[in-house]
Amino acid sequence: MTEKVIAAIKRGEVVILPLEHSYVYACDAFSFAAVNRLHQLRNDPPGIAAQVIVGKVALLGGLAQGVTPEVKELAEEFWPGLLTLNLPQNQSLSWDLGDGGNLTNFVVRMPDQIATLEVVNATGPLAIAAATFAGAVPQTRFENRHQLEALDIGELMAGPLSTVVALTGENLAVTRVGALTLEALRKVVPTIELANQ
Repeated sequence: MTEKVIAAIKRGEVVILPLEHSYVYACDAFSFAAVNRLHQLRNDPPGIAAQVIVGKVALLGGLAQGVTPEVKELAEEFWPGLLTLNLPQNQSLSWDLGDGGNLTNFVVRMPDQIATLEVVNATGPLAIAAATFAGAVPQTRFENRHQLEALDIGELMAGPLSTVVALTGENLAVTRVGALTLEALRKVVPTIELANQ
């Protein structure tokens, strides 16, 4: 099943993959046409950036600039899992995640889903967005209204959102508390703060 999905991504197509608690559209993060198609499927308004998933912590250095030791420590401790990092993107990257190239940051994580990790490790970084229309509730049950290649592993358990941590300069701040608490993060990086505190 994963082989067909991997081949579709390499052909520049959008596929459907499971994360921990919902299904997402996914495609090659470096294919402008595929990312554009992903946003069309969702009926996204202009300027919305897709998220990114990776299969290895080591890829962060190539995608983001100014990655601090603390960022790597968080990723190594909580990936794969429900930690999303908001990082300054490497200015040499030739990608457009749907924001018209206007954003200087991107969000990235490594999902705790074996089949999806197998795919992303075979393809490289993937752009993702919930497999619903913009603004709709994420899908825990598989639906394939567009007949895309997909990994259907049945109904997923509903669960918490990922915790989002943003890097500004050398400072880390939690911009959304989700599955991971501030206390859990501080066991790894004691200096991390809540945003707007």
